[in-house]
Amino acid sequence: MTNKLKAIAELSKRDEDRFKRLYELIAKGVDIVDPFTTFIAEGVKIGKGTTIYPLTVIEEDVIIGKNCKIGPFARIRPHVRLKDEVVVGNFVEVNRSTMEKGAKAKHLTYLGDTTVGEKANIGAGTIVANYDGKEKHKTLVKKGAFIGSGSILVAPVTVGRNAMTGAGAVVTRNHNVPDNCVVVGIPARVFKKGEKK
Repeated sequence: MTNKLKAIAELSKRDEDRFKRLYELIAKGVDIVDPFTTFIAEGVKIGKGTTIYPLTVIEEDVIIGKNCKIGPFARIRPHVRLKDEVVVGNFVEVNRSTMEKGAKAKHLTYLGDTTVGEKANIGAGTIVANYDGKEKHKTLVKKGAFIGSGSILVAPVTVGRNAMTGAGAVVTRNHNVPDNCVVVGIPARVFKKGEKK
C-alpha cells in the first residue's frame, strides 16, 4: 500500500471512530445538531438533553451536564467541567475551568483557569487574562455575578456574589470586586455598593 493510500485509510478510520463516538452520545439523549462539523474527543461525558451546535470542538477530559447549550463555534479545552443548564455560545473558549449550574457565557469570550458561579452571566467579549508571562492564575466569579460586555479580568481576581462589572471594565490583579457592588472603568473602581441579597 502506498503512503497516500495509508493516509486515506488512517483518515477514514479516524472519521469512523469520531462518528461512532457522536452517535453513542446521540443514543444517550445528546442533541448533536451537525455531526459532520462537530468534534468530541474520546472519553468526554455529556448529559441528557444537552445540545451541541455546529462547528464545536470538545477536547479530552471534559464533563458536561444535562440541558446545556454549547456552540456554535465553541471550543471546550481539557479539564473543563460544565454543570447542568450551562450555556457556552458563539466563539467562546473555555480552558481548565468550571461553570456552575445555570452559568452563561454566550458570546466572544475566553475563560481560562476560572470558576464561574451558579447563574453568573459572562458578557460578550469578556477576557480572563490568566497568564502573566510566567504563571497561570485563577479567577473566581461568584454566584449571580454579572460581567459586563468587554470586561477584562486580570487574574488572580475574585468577582463577588451578585457583583457587576460595567462594560469595558478592567479588573486588575488582586483587586477583588466585593459582593453586591458595581465596578466601572480602567482600572475598575467601585461605582455603587449594593445591599446584601
